[in-house]
Amino acid sequence: MPSSRDIANSVSPDLSSLRDALRALAARAGISDGFEDPANDPVRLIWRLVRLMDQQLREKDRLSLALDNRHDGLWDWDLRSGQCFLSELWKHGLGYVDGEFGNRREDWEALIHPEDAPQVRERIDLHLVGGSEDFEAEYRLRARDGDWRWISTHGRVVSRSADGQAVRVVGIHRNVTERKGWELEMLRAKEAAESASRAKGDFLANMSHEIRTPMNGIIGMTDLALDTQLDAEQRGYLQTVKNSADSLLAIINDILDFSKIEAGKLELEDIEFSLPAVISDTFKALALRGHQKGLELVFGIQPDTPHVLRGDPNRLRQILMNLLGNAIKFTEQGEVEVSVRCVLREGAHVRLQFDVRDTGIGIAQAKQGEVFGAFSQADTSTTRRYGGTGLGLAICKRLVELMRGRIWLQSEPARGSTFSFTIEVGAVREAVQAERVDPRYARMNALVVEDNPSAAREMTANLQRWGFSVDLARSGEEAEALLQQAAKSGFPFDVMLVDANMPDPAGFALPAYFHGEGASCERIVMLLTSDSQRNDSARCRQFGIKANIVKPVSSFDLLDALRLVLTQEQPESALELAEFQIDESLLKASPQAPRSKAVLLVEDNPVNQTVATKILQRAGYEVVPAGDGQEALDWFEKRRFDLILMDVQMPVLGGIEATKAIRAREARRSWAMSGRWEVTPIIAMTAHVMQGDRERCLEAGMDDYVSKPIQPSELFAAIERVTRRFESTDFEGNLNALDEPSSPIDPEGGVADLGQTRALLDGDEASVHSLIEIFLGDYSRNCSKLEEAAARSDAKTLYTVAHSLKSSVGVFGAVIAADAAQRVEQAGRRGDLEKALQALPELLTELSRVAAYLRSQLPDPGA
Repeated sequence: MPSSRDIANSVSPDLSSLRDALRALAARAGISDGFEDPANDPVRLIWRLVRLMDQQLREKDRLSLALDNRHDGLWDWDLRSGQCFLSELWKHGLGYVDGEFGNRREDWEALIHPEDAPQVRERIDLHLVGGSEDFEAEYRLRARDGDWRWISTHGRVVSRSADGQAVRVVGIHRNVTERKGWELEMLRAKEAAESASRAKGDFLANMSHEIRTPMNGIIGMTDLALDTQLDAEQRGYLQTVKNSADSLLAIINDILDFSKIEAGKLELEDIEFSLPAVISDTFKALALRGHQKGLELVFGIQPDTPHVLRGDPNRLRQILMNLLGNAIKFTEQGEVEVSVRCVLREGAHVRLQFDVRDTGIGIAQAKQGEVFGAFSQADTSTTRRYGGTGLGLAICKRLVELMRGRIWLQSEPARGSTFSFTIEVGAVREAVQAERVDPRYARMNALVVEDNPSAAREMTANLQRWGFSVDLARSGEEAEALLQQAAKSGFPFDVMLVDANMPDPAGFALPAYFHGEGASCERIVMLLTSDSQRNDSARCRQFGIKANIVKPVSSFDLLDALRLVLTQEQPESALELAEFQIDESLLKASPQAPRSKAVLLVEDNPVNQTVATKILQRAGYEVVPAGDGQEALDWFEKRRFDLILMDVQMPVLGGIEATKAIRAREARRSWAMSGRWEVTPIIAMTAHVMQGDRERCLEAGMDDYVSKPIQPSELFAAIERVTRRFESTDFEGNLNALDEPSSPIDPEGGVADLGQTRALLDGDEASVHSLIEIFLGDYSRNCSKLEEAAARSDAKTLYTVAHSLKSSVGVFGAVIAADAAQRVEQAGRRGDLEKALQALPELLTELSRVAAYLRSQLPDPGA
């Protein structure tokens, strides 16, 4: 009988084979723990393998349950067999039962929406070749009920062959139909909001026109009435009407500005401007209001601050106007001061800080955090003393932020406030005053008679910077003592600066004394206020005073006044610079035009027409009124005008359409009369103030733009601009023959549209041919002008020639060439020579194409 050892020895080969088989099975199942030791009992290995496999099955069940509860479909794609495992429960979520949703890629792709399938295939194929780390796609998949469900698929290659080919990809499908529904609703809401915003913008533009049209009549007629003979009571009534109308106009402007900022439609200009001029002009515009309250107005610019900057002067002026207006409104006595300094400089960019200080009522600490909010005021009671919309500071805050700055406040009740803000601008040029100062001033003595410490400080600092030895008198008695002391020492004062509003024996008492004693008063500079300026200027002439300056005093004003009184010969424009006049009646400040100047005034509103006619007639213009665009065209055919003022929104024929028709008629008139282009300046007048209105007017062929209500100063400034521009532009024709262009003729390529030209010329083919000949005759001259201007870096000539060419090619419907000309024109107008030169080659190319095409349209002379 065999022993147990013999039996064990006889079965050991079989046990060894069993252990090997168990180890192989465990390896296939991904199990290694406990199977490495060959001495382990096979029975124990079997039990362990069963337990571990059971554990893995439970974990897999938990994973499937978690995925199914999340409505995610786990998929496993074997590229060698083409089989794709997908969880059954997720298929059921789409309405499919077992067997209806295949397990191959083709079965899945067949259910994808035809519009989405190419994108999905492209992303999968890109990932399989290693073009992306993983692939993700969102697409529509057809459910069993025929509806489309949005599916998000994410997958990744987890195994590749030795040669880098993908062999296995795993990932998940997720039903995102509900999320897509939310996104669609959000998109619809966004589109609705944008539509509402556009509607609001259109509403504001139209309401602006409707409100400003009667406002123009009210303000204009009131200005005209105030310039007539009135008694005190009538003048008081009319002044109240004008003040109320100005306040209403300011409210309208605030609301429109705030709406544009909120809608993100406000864009900043980027042009060169003079910082002292912006501050001085802004302050002087408010000076009358401040001087009527007896306030001292002072401003100063630190010497190291660049004077010529690049940025948006109009928006800077708006911020200063708001802050200064508030400072004057909330200050009953004392002073208002503006100071500017450079706080940071990096190359051509600087950060400037402006401080607007007043000695007014101040703001309580608890209210200071609210004043920059929309429709917010420090005093919100119904019985508040000071009015306003509460939008001014909110607009200032937004504008400052657009200029990459910030605004803040320091204030104490009953002690005044200081509003400070910073902006970032480009520095173009430093102050040039030091180069212009006469070196003789270093040997001269000056006496400043001024009782306000801030004003005295600024004037003294300027004088000392220019080399003067300065003494300061704060009263008439101090002035008399200093004059006597100077006479005894043998070093008399070379110049005196005297505040006209100081009490006797200062003020006008000083020059009156010298005049009465027979002494000359030519070296006295009187510092006047705008509220008594007219009478005080007459007294200056009476006493023989050569120069007076209206406060607030800028360094430029002061320097030019000193030149006037310290030199025998009068410098260019010295008197004009020294005697800055704040107009009490803008109409009386109108420039005088020769009687021969004829203006076609196109305005449908009879009140506005009357106001504009009176303004122009007072300036010496001959005015021909027209009630709409069609009537304007009729007048244009009858006679020649030196200028056209064109309202934009009119019945029968609007201003934009009338301008285009006038430009076409000019082209026909030019060849018929003299064979040269003759362009009449056209200035747009419109109450529309929304973004893009100016561009629409300029693109239509207008030359400038003024907004309603029409301010005489703005109107005459626009007239001067266009007159100067046209006088400097040579429109003489040149009928030289053209060289053959190298570019091929492409009449079907959108070069020009002579059908538009024929429509403008009422189908007169002979007129069309004559117009083409004139254009071709001017072509060489205009191209030469452009090239010469580019060689001279002459942005102004580039602007004027491109402006003329834009109208010329526009007559032929040459849209591409007109766009190219407009790009050169706009860059030249801004003085941006670099952009103008970049756009010039395209313009020359397009002009060549237009010329070639137009030449091909002329009849053969030998035919």
